[in-house]
Amino acid sequence: MKTDRVCAIAAAAAHGLNNELTVILNSVSNSIPTLEPGHPARPDLQDLHLAVLRCSGIAASLLEFSATNGGRAASAPFDHLVRVL
Repeated sequence: MKTDRVCAIAAAAAHGLNNELTVILNSVSNSIPTLEPGHPARPDLQDLHLAVLRCSGIAASLLEFSATNGGRAASAPFDHLVRVL
């Protein structure tokens, strides 16, 4: 597979992942302050918040990989790119 295809797929995956992570991060960030300090769901939501931030770092690394190798984000969604390969 050519490098430009790999870069386009990496960028498309990163953008798609980032969009979903934004929804999760917003939901978690808005939920935590509504809970009382001793609420049993608070530790799980805080763990989820940290996991989303780690995943966001992975998405950023994919975008950096793509940009460093001259790739551009494909105009097609990630799942479409994977099916046509």
